[in-house]
Amino acid sequence: MSWRPAGRGISGSLERFLRIEEWKHTNLSSRIRLAGEKPRFGQIADGRLWIYGDGSRIDGALFISRFGVVLPAHDPESAGDADREFLRRLLVPRRDRIFSMIGTAVRVNDLEARLGESAGDAETYRIFTGENRAPSSLESGFPELTLHRADAGDLDRLWPLEKAYQLEEVLRRGSILHERSGRRHFLETLRSQMVFYASLNGRPVAKAGTNARGWNWDQVGGVFVIPELRGSGFGGIVMKSLMAAIRDEGKSPCLFVKDSNPAALALYNGLGFADRGAFRISYWSG
Repeated sequence: MSWRPAGRGISGSLERFLRIEEWKHTNLSSRIRLAGEKPRFGQIADGRLWIYGDGSRIDGALFISRFGVVLPAHDPESAGDADREFLRRLLVPRRDRIFSMIGTAVRVNDLEARLGESAGDAETYRIFTGENRAPSSLESGFPELTLHRADAGDLDRLWPLEKAYQLEEVLRRGSILHERSGRRHFLETLRSQMVFYASLNGRPVAKAGTNARGWNWDQVGGVFVIPELRGSGFGGIVMKSLMAAIRDEGKSPCLFVKDSNPAALALYNGLGFADRGAFRISYWSG
């Protein structure tokens, strides 16, 4: 068993591997699925992919995007000294180009150890999985509330809600939201992901969507309720709509949530999600 760049003829083996506990690495399986997964000399979508295996079987993968996002899907406990040395030699020369590592805490912590340098900033989360079953009633109890599935035509209507979410939940300390690129990225989200929102008297007040779509799992993200309506059940309303749509496609939902956000933890527990362990995003300045 060893690490090597992905090459031709691995598509079936790679998909079979990534489908195993896909909720641990939906960001990676989503990229590969949407790209058509036709690797040539390790090139996948907007970055490079390395795989771990014995030639006939794949037991690990590691993706590094051209923007410096590192997505691991490997089992550090099964690695030998040679495997750890390979990862060290892979990561250390790229240190100045690494922006973030995203994955289960055990995987990200292992890569940080291989890099030999702790992240300048990090966020800790819990990863949750939901069942492929119908959520409870979608009735909101608010006659003036309407639910919608968004599309690209909703960009202007939903951008203030998305902007508030980005400022509160996404931007790192000291970062600035660039309006033009933020809108462009959100437009692509509306085109490629599922997004549901709730309007109260015509004003969008809550939203929930997917941010990664694998084969068996859809990863939920961007869940946001305007501050003055929090605690009124609006988060659950948009989440139930999204969960129903995910279920209708034969998939199950997963997500990660800050372990410092008790309201969100309570929401997902109430919706039947199960806590599956620690998740981590580490950041470097590049």
